Amino acid sequence: MGGTLWMETVKAVPNLAVALLTLTLGWLVGNRLTARWDERKKRRELDLLALGAFYEAYGQFCSIWKSWDGAPASFREDDRFQAEMLSRAAEAEGKVESLLVRLASEHSLSQRECTLLGCFRQAFQSLRKSIQRKVPLQSRIYKSGTREIVAHRWTSAEAPPYLAFKALAGFTSDLMSNSSLSSREPESSFIALRRITSNALERTWVDETFQLLSLGSRT
Repeated sequence: MGGTLWMETVKAVPNLAVALLTLTLGWLVGNRLTARWDERKKRRELDLLALGAFYEAYGQFCSIWKSWDGAPASFREDDRFQAEMLSRAAEAEGKVESLLVRLASEHSLSQRECTLLGCFRQAFQSLRKSIQRKVPLQSRIYKSGTREIVAHRWTSAEAPPYLAFKALAGFTSDLMSNSSLSSREPESSFIALRRITSNALERTWVDETFQLLSLGSRT
């Protein structure tokens, strides 16, 4: 009887080994899937937080713009009022700069996307630069088809700088809505950020936006 029990035990060992191996593999795969899901969930939460910060910065821009342009001319000449508006504009601009660094670091950006993000950065800076000059919101850009620098006021919804700004804001928010990728190599992140922060777009960002986003002919 003892021999029979021993034989049965020996026969059961392979089945036990298979069962243990199956359980182990299931545990490992399950843990990996869970970890991957948790990572994606966390990254998505961070993306949504960044998108919320972008919306907040856009709202701040519009609020400061209306406060600055709507103030009497004598207020815009007042140094204390100008300093307050400059501080608020710089704060909003700083938020955008940090979000652009995040995009450059965590997304695989094409040259076109880098150019459009750079255009948005230049557009956003128009407010601070206007406050520094104590003038209503305007963008100093090349006159269409020339190298002559002109000051374009943001006086209506169809004013070229404002139209371009709205299109760029929509483009940027769409880009940020897509889940970010894993951290990139420092070299490629640097190249993307260098393109985005280039001042080469300072006078051409409206023309670039109209062309790349197919907004029609600029007046």
